Amino acid sequence: MISDTKIGILYLQSAHYKTMSRDFIRGIKMNDLPVQYFMESIGTGANDRLIIDKIQKLHHQDEVTFIIAFLGHHNIKAIYEYAAENEIILIASDLGATMPYGIGKHEGVYINSYGLNESSYLLGEYFAKNDIKNIFSSSSYYDAGYGMLAAMDIAIQKNKLNFSGHYISPFHPRETEAAYMNEAMSGKNIDAVFGFYSGLYAEEHSDFIAQTNLLNELTYYLTPFSVKKNVYYNKLNPIFVIGSWLENSDYDLNSLFIEQYKKEYNNAPSIFSLLGYENSIVLKTILENEDSDSSYKSLLAKMKTLTAEGPRGTICFENNTNRTVFNHYLYKIVANDENNFSYQRVETLKNDGGFIQAILFHESPSQPGGWQNAYLCH
Repeated sequence: MISDTKIGILYLQSAHYKTMSRDFIRGIKMNDLPVQYFMESIGTGANDRLIIDKIQKLHHQDEVTFIIAFLGHHNIKAIYEYAAENEIILIASDLGATMPYGIGKHEGVYINSYGLNESSYLLGEYFAKNDIKNIFSSSSYYDAGYGMLAAMDIAIQKNKLNFSGHYISPFHPRETEAAYMNEAMSGKNIDAVFGFYSGLYAEEHSDFIAQTNLLNELTYYLTPFSVKKNVYYNKLNPIFVIGSWLENSDYDLNSLFIEQYKKEYNNAPSIFSLLGYENSIVLKTILENEDSDSSYKSLLAKMKTLTAEGPRGTICFENNTNRTVFNHYLYKIVANDENNFSYQRVETLKNDGGFIQAILFHESPSQPGGWQNAYLCH
């Protein structure tokens, strides 16, 4: 193994997901690599100048070999261009909550995403294949400021499906918010509800929906961060969650990851832990190479041919995009009683990477809006 390697880590801050960066860093450290870590906070990920300044410090002052970053999306192309122009190997993780129009591919920059945008698009494809034609979206004011609905919209337009309507709870919910939600959705021509909430807004949504009969009337498809509190017990219709990973034991290496994480940290890994751990597998694979050459060109060559196994399956970076490509899954919520629920994987949503590749090399069809901070960082 290449010795005395220095690794830079850029991490985010979140008021609603306070353990986000702790979990991400724990995942990175799980492989117990004999390296030195140099860590820098980048706030909520909305200041690209700050991020570049932190990259400069890690590169010039700390002389790190790799930088692992948990990033958002605001002006991200400028960050990737800086890394490429300065021969920095950057392994960037994100939640995939936005549409990365026109970002392209950058030498030395590798992306390992959770892929919420891909999940949303592939769910739309699933709806089309299963003759689920009338889709209703339900979200918070905050979550609607990202790109999940836009990804779903591409699948809906491509497959000539219909949006039956949109319900967005306001930033400051009204006292009778549950009644407004019920009025917007109950008794309508809706085959499926695509729900995406997070943090406090997911908690609020659980409170609102518990005051209605909507979970008995409609079939819900939720993003993982939408699942808060247990309002799922004894419902008439199944409730599904989409994602490239949830804590489950369907895959041996995933089971091993969960077992090791629980043993080391005394709690279950999160999505943030997963991303950090996968990045550490990339590092371990590169650094264990018998060739001790740690020059930029040598490490770049190793990154281009890297193949390793992780909790989501084979980790490699697709040549056209420098991104990992994983399948996504449909999980059914299994409520054992009023206080406990688990996930059962029921469908594989095959992902060939084509959706993101098309987005990466095409400019946005409209002026992008929404929030600048990284998803979940508020």
